[in-house]
Formats: sequence, C-alpha cells, structure tokens
Amino acid sequence: MRSMATEQGGLRALAGRALAAVLPFARKTGGSTERQVFVSSVRVGPRQHELMLIDERGAIIGRMKLAGRAHDIAIDPERRRLAVFARRPGYFAVIVDVASCEPLATITPPPGHHFFGHGLFSADGRLLYATENHFDGERARGVVGIYDASGDYARIGEFETHGVDAHEMLLAPDGRTLVIANGGIETHPDYGRQKLNLAEMRPSIVRIDRETGDLLDETVLDAELNRLSMRHMTFDGAGNVWFGCQWEGARSERPPLVGRVGKTGKAKLTAFPDAIAPLARNYIGSVVASRDGSTIATSSPIGGQLFFWDAASGDFRDCVALPDGCGVAATGGEAFLATAGDGSVMRAENGHLAPIARRHEQFDNHLRRI
Repeated sequence: MRSMATEQGGLRALAGRALAAVLPFARKTGGSTERQVFVSSVRVGPRQHELMLIDERGAIIGRMKLAGRAHDIAIDPERRRLAVFARRPGYFAVIVDVASCEPLATITPPPGHHFFGHGLFSADGRLLYATENHFDGERARGVVGIYDASGDYARIGEFETHGVDAHEMLLAPDGRTLVIANGGIETHPDYGRQKLNLAEMRPSIVRIDRETGDLLDETVLDAELNRLSMRHMTFDGAGNVWFGCQWEGARSERPPLVGRVGKTGKAKLTAFPDAIAPLARNYIGSVVASRDGSTIATSSPIGGQLFFWDAASGDFRDCVALPDGCGVAATGGEAFLATAGDGSVMRAENGHLAPIARRHEQFDNHLRRI
C-alpha cells in the first residue's frame, strides 16, 4: 500500500508537470490559443489557507498550504517565483517556485514591524520590497522593507513611506519609481485591526525613488476627505494611477471612492451615479486595469459588486453583481477574470458576467495573473 506521503508527493509532482506545461503558453501574448495562469490565496477550511493556481477555466493547476491567511501576491517573471504576503498584521511572506508550487523561503519582518500584505519585486528580480508597519515607537509609521531576493532574502534596508498604513505598492514603468498608497489609518497589533486615529487620518499616494528612498511627489486629498483611505491602485494605458478607497466616515455619506492621479500629481475623484453609489457600501477592494489599458475594474466585496470605468474619460461605465467578489485580474482586451468568497470564478466583459467555474475553496481578496 502506498503511504499518504508518497501519494501527496505524487500529486505535487503531477501538479508541477501540469503547471510547467501551462507556463510557456502563459508567457505568450495574443492569439486565441493563449492559456493563462492566475494565483490567489484561498480558504479551504476553518483557519486553513492555501495558495492556489488556476487556469482561465477555473481548473486547479497547483496549490500549496499556507501558515495563515494571505492577502496579495508579488510576481517575479524573470525567475518564475512568487512572494505571498500574509494579511495585515502579517508576519510571514513565502517565496514560492511557480513551476513546482513549492516554498523556497519564508521571510519574517524584524521586531516591531509587520507586513501590510503587499509587495513587489524589482524589474530584475534582485530585490523584494514590502510595505510594513513600524509600530514599535511613539507613533506608527509606514516603511518599505528591502529584502535581498538574489540571495538569502535577508532584510538589507528600509525607507519611509511618509505616511501611515502603507498598503499597495506599484512599480512605475521606469523601473525605478515606487508608487505607494498610504491608507492613513493607524493600527497596532496589540489592538488587532482596530483603527486608532480616524479623526487625524491623512491618506496619501507617494512616489519614491526605490534606489535612494527619496520622496519625489505626494498626492493628498482635500481636508474634508481625510477619512477616505486610499489603499489599492493600478496603472491605466496612459500611465495614470487609478486608486480605490474605503470611507471611514459616517455610513450615511456617499463620497467618491475611485480616482486617478495624472502627470500633474493631483487627484481627480470620479463619482458614482447617484443610483449606483449605495451599492458600493463605501468600500472598494481590488483595482485592476484591463490588458489594453482602456478599462478599470474595481470591486466591492462588501457591496457584492464589480464596477467598470472608462480609463480615458474617467467616467463610470457599468456594474455587475458579484456577491463577496473581490479578486479581479485582466485576461485579454477589455475582459477580466473575477473570483468570489463562495468559490465562483467568473468572466466579466462589456458589462456582463458569465460563470466559468464554482470551486469548493473560498477565494480571498486578490487575484493575480502570472
């Protein structure tokens, strides 16, 4: 009789061969035969979480157990690996080999720090950057931790994000500038996810030179919108930064939740139509641009909606209902793949949502295309 360990090893090897067969197609662009690979954290049982890779049909092609709930995933296409960040306040980031879906290393933040759930690799894959909360001081402050991804993943430095609650981080097309969303909400792990400074919030989007740590630019909102926490971002086809927010003010208020920052560095918020605004319930999760850069998709897992925006004009386009849906990734043209907490995998395009698969696993906040 084969042992359980032997069976599990065989399953991992089979998944690795399947994934290795898929990846060459995932790297191609264009063509109707393109096969794509997506990755997300999933919940598989009470306090049980995994990393899961699926194709565009929702079929599983790789999976790996995680020590806890994860949030977002950084992708290094040069070396075919992932960095899976724990949900805040997070204390692990797992480096995963894509081809085998096996862990390569585990990173932990230094004492007095925790991960905020986001990070990215440098374009050459030599460095890994992680947004962190430095909470061991008089006041919390956001920092970017720098890790040696070409060696043993040692932490080799940090720099300030010039704000608190540093959340999602993007690498600009120049390969040198980091764009960071400071959500503005102070937290401390002794108080879990409790928000400690709502009256004094100062959210911002900053641009920082990743080689020197110098602050290049800062975008803030008007004072009356200080409780509009800017958290998730994407670049559109013209290089504008689109961002999504969570409102920490009165529930009865309906502030704009989506905006963009152009070359001037000023934020331009774009409002929902009056009849649509309540559907978002003052909360935007993922923010993703289509592959052609013409459409922006924003999700509201609390409101159970996907909203679509015209990248060129900034105008609201449409919305579709997706209960507990948050994960969104671009597929081709203006189409997106979307995932939900009930295991749904959907295709969204031109204001329509089509079911692709329904899995037993519960998808978490973010979905990334490898």
